[in-house]
Amino acid sequence: MHVILDFDGTITVKDTVDQLANFAVAFQEEQNPSTSDEKDWDARWTAIVDNYLADHREHKAGYAPAEDARTTLEHELEFLRSLHGVDCRSIYRLRDAKLFAGMGPDQLYEGGRQAVDEESDSKDRREENTVRLRPGFAEFLKHTSTQRKWPVSIVSVNWSDSWIRGVLGAGDDEDIRVFANKVTASGAIIPNFPRKNAPIDHDHDHDDNVPFASCSDKAEALEAAVAEATRSRPNQSEAVVYMGDSTTDLECLVLAGTKRDAGGGGIAIASGDGPATSKLIQTLVRLGYAVPHVSEAHRFQRPRTDDEGDAPRLAWARDYEEILASKILD
Repeated sequence: MHVILDFDGTITVKDTVDQLANFAVAFQEEQNPSTSDEKDWDARWTAIVDNYLADHREHKAGYAPAEDARTTLEHELEFLRSLHGVDCRSIYRLRDAKLFAGMGPDQLYEGGRQAVDEESDSKDRREENTVRLRPGFAEFLKHTSTQRKWPVSIVSVNWSDSWIRGVLGAGDDEDIRVFANKVTASGAIIPNFPRKNAPIDHDHDHDDNVPFASCSDKAEALEAAVAEATRSRPNQSEAVVYMGDSTTDLECLVLAGTKRDAGGGGIAIASGDGPATSKLIQTLVRLGYAVPHVSEAHRFQRPRTDDEGDAPRLAWARDYEEILASKILD
């Protein structure tokens, strides 16, 4: 079994983009204070967010078919893939604002590590700058990676693989492979792995590379993660379990859930009431998929039953404690 996880909102309780950006703002304010003729760093970040939200609203409002008319996987994936340009424009604004310029991997790693340091008693440590992992994640990692020796990969559109490793305290842990973006010395944000359709003679570390940003990018990274794990562990089961919390994970969830002969499946991570509040689960249901709670779902390593047919094996859970208790991976 190969476990592949999204990061923001899946391993962590909430998205960590704001915490990462706040760390970058604090770094730039210390290293490169704004002059009286310039916007301060916080204002630059706020402008990037505002422009992204306006861009996203405009794109969504003008897209056809509208959400309630998208009832097939093909239609939904076309919409999700169409957001790639919106997301990339926002990432290019980060580059142009130089929000991450001059920040090295070690600094980003340390920023991520400090963000989850819950033992800090500093009075100026604000709640919104604290990253929290979902309950049971450490035990889940021990159960899957350490005890069962399953490969574990992370597929994320987060801007910094070093930040992710810092949050996890993973350091140079080769047992956890992270497929995400990385920050270059100039502050550009580019994929940390060679893209499938990149020109053969193109340097995949070049600042002009297209960022890793959409659901189809995640699907490509999933394929790269599986291929890499297969090369290093040729006798490993081909079953893949993917876990994610947002609609950018939809394609990967369905891909993992439709490996009929190999087993595996997709688990949507959702807080609180799950189907009542999760955009991802609501979208899967709109497309006609069954998404039971992990306690009521088929176990992913068992043979398919006739009632399952060719539908992807999907389930949802609030956290890793529920996943372990359900024994869905057995």
